[in-house]
Amino acid sequence: MNRHSVRRLLSTFAALFVALVLLLISPAVASAATIYNPPMFRATEVSIIQNDLCTGNFQAYVCFQKYGDNFFVVDQNEDSSSAVAYFETGYGRTGACYNPYGQGHAGVCNLDLKEGSHVCMYAGIVDRNGANIVIIALDTKKCFYNDH
Repeated sequence: MNRHSVRRLLSTFAALFVALVLLLISPAVASAATIYNPPMFRATEVSIIQNDLCTGNFQAYVCFQKYGDNFFVVDQNEDSSSAVAYFETGYGRTGACYNPYGQGHAGVCNLDLKEGSHVCMYAGIVDRNGANIVIIALDTKKCFYNDH
């Protein structure tokens, strides 16, 4: 193997190494689930968030408190959208708790879910598209067993 072949081999390995490092340190691209016209619940503004489980992203942060079946929603982005906690249950109920109070404010919805059921929640944003309510749940799915 001559010097030119060794250099080419080393530069190929260096390029592959840099590509691997960039892949590992770059943030994951969020895949969005779009949900149209779910049952909507307007949150009541609160100053304290109580939680058992939380998930979120740069736009919305949501928590669920099992005792009381409360969804807490915090809007984390100053824009025209509202933060939302979208949920699905193992028995077919779906809905969304939205926070209309703006960036930095928290809201809560008490939704009385069945005890002993499987629940998945997403943090997202809600916009109105004409007569449609459109929720973009931003890859923040968190599932749990509602045992209280």
